[in-house]
Amino acid sequence: MSASIKKIAVAAVLALAAWFGSGALGFPHVFQAMFVAYVALGLAVFLLLDAPPMPRLSGWAAVAALLGFYLVLSVMYIGGASSWPQYDPEVEKGKIEKILKRKRVVVLAEQGRVETMLQRVQALQENSQTVMTRLGRFAPSVQVAEAPQNQGALTVVERGAEVYDLYECYNCHKIGGKGSVKKRGPILDNIGSLLTVNDIKQKIFDPTYLYAEGFEKEHKKGRMPDKYKELMTEEEVLALATYLSTLKDPTAETPKPVFVKANVEHGFTVFGYVREPSGRGLPGAEVHAMPRVKGGHGASGKTNESGYYEIFLHMHNENAGATVDVSAQGVKKTFVADYDPSDTITRRQQSLDLTVAAQ
Repeated sequence: MSASIKKIAVAAVLALAAWFGSGALGFPHVFQAMFVAYVALGLAVFLLLDAPPMPRLSGWAAVAALLGFYLVLSVMYIGGASSWPQYDPEVEKGKIEKILKRKRVVVLAEQGRVETMLQRVQALQENSQTVMTRLGRFAPSVQVAEAPQNQGALTVVERGAEVYDLYECYNCHKIGGKGSVKKRGPILDNIGSLLTVNDIKQKIFDPTYLYAEGFEKEHKKGRMPDKYKELMTEEEVLALATYLSTLKDPTAETPKPVFVKANVEHGFTVFGYVREPSGRGLPGAEVHAMPRVKGGHGASGKTNESGYYEIFLHMHNENAGATVDVSAQGVKKTFVADYDPSDTITRRQQSLDLTVAAQ
């Protein structure tokens, strides 16, 4: 066995040890690959030591060889460096501080609320008779001033965009042309037309729930981390899912979802937003959906605080191609439930937004 073969064999053993050893210690895949790359680099150096000497070059041939050598090194260095995630410590510290700051605000607000309530209870106990007398005398003229709203408060959608940045979802996904330059995850510009808020939440907490068409290999390799169910709060995941559900650009190349842990052959879901002309979501709006089929049953639902609704309809294989009416606040839209009864991987659903008169 030659010296080169021995070195290759040793490097293979070291590479396997680095991969499985770092995996057992909990290192992410990107670090496992980095350790293996270091082993490969060391192997290349030792193989070069065994390589026969090159013929002596001079003149323009030497200049060309030198330039070629530096060109190859530059391509390898730049290509290798760009393949690893780039982190700015100051940016990461700022994101951590944002997450902790909001959590501190919530905790302090709860503590302050409890203390305020205790003070109010004590004051009411001490002055209940006096308060009742004054209310009875001046009640007709009592006016309760509304507490001023916090003009700086984020909407749920704005909060969701902030969560998207804080958890660096752009490392694997792209929105508006900004984000990952590699095929790690699908483009999300039209995800709101393909998934409900509940499906998005389920995907975040359980990456195996579904995958994007064309990303089968990434799904099998578990490229999307399953850590978010431990890191994210319910408020954060709801805000993120709400933000993503508003992304409905039909021209975007967002691949359709393939459901792994859901029964896609049962029923039909209509989902979307009810908004005023200003674009503000209308909470508490009654939305009704009715399929135009013999013996068909309609269903209703109410929008949440963001104006979002989901309605489940009992539609079966024989109802494919049926027309469905969706209405809210006197506004009605119609669509065709055009699904393939033999398709067992595509959820039967339709995204439909309504714009109603301002309240």
